[in-house]
Amino acid sequence: MDKFKLSDKPPLLIAKDGVSIKEESSWNTKDIVSKSSSIFAVSVDYHWQNKFIYYSGVPDGVLYRVKLRDDGGFTPKETIIATSLFDFYQYAVDWVHDKIFWIDLQKNDTLYVSNLDGTMAKTLAVLDINSIKKPVLDPYKKYIYFTSSNGIERIGMNGRDRKVIYSDVYFTATDVGSDIAIDLQTDRIYYKEQLYARISSMKSDGSDNRQELTNVYNSKSLTCYQGNLYYLGKKYSLDTFIRYNPSTGTTTEQDLGQIFWDYKIYHPFAQISGTNPCDSNNGGCTHLCLPNPTGEPAYTCECPDKYIEQGNSCVEST
Repeated sequence: MDKFKLSDKPPLLIAKDGVSIKEESSWNTKDIVSKSSSIFAVSVDYHWQNKFIYYSGVPDGVLYRVKLRDDGGFTPKETIIATSLFDFYQYAVDWVHDKIFWIDLQKNDTLYVSNLDGTMAKTLAVLDINSIKKPVLDPYKKYIYFTSSNGIERIGMNGRDRKVIYSDVYFTATDVGSDIAIDLQTDRIYYKEQLYARISSMKSDGSDNRQELTNVYNSKSLTCYQGNLYYLGKKYSLDTFIRYNPSTGTTTEQDLGQIFWDYKIYHPFAQISGTNPCDSNNGGCTHLCLPNPTGEPAYTCECPDKYIEQGNSCVEST
């Protein structure tokens, strides 16, 4: 396994008690949210265009947000989503349609959606999946992916068109909550099979399944960037950052010298803009405008929870 070259190091947004950015090339660390004696950050995400950084921590089960200012500082934290969970990290930020999707484990794994500021929250589906991992988004095809006791599933960003795309005897109940990642450039999903300590991949529709890596016993936190798979491994009880090139089958690694709770590759190329059918006048919707993966129509107008549909609008339910 080769060592990283400087050009191989994408900047990382890191959750390790606090929140920081490990910058490209030099890998200097810039603190965004300092470690707190009462809240420990365990999960991160971001919206590059809007300069939002999201994080959640233990033990309060709250999703917070700060905004990076032009002077390099950041705004005071805002509470975006509050749950009763001890450690809430099953959420994902949609940078194309400007939405947040999250799963509440204490409510039968219910899937919710809201605006980026947490408003207009709506129940999309009760998944009942017993999964403890983050959902993975494909905002271009408008699907959400997750693991369950059924295998690997997807559901539309409007809560419809749920489907098991991969179910195999080798993907067992041990793999519920397994790490998955999607390469939006090659349209492939990578997933770890915990029981067999291997990483495999398939097309986003479940076809063309193939084995990629074996003997990856301590691997975690899969993500994709620029056609490569990245994940964390272990070396002397500390994390290593590993890049796998599927085209050549080679891996490179970088010792991190610490343990991360969570990370995201923090770069505009990791969040390339797409077409948002709701972009113009919220699609004409009075409340929620959600993308439709089938494309007919391109989006649907929805009412948030505690509202009911009345004509072409939504009114608060009594």
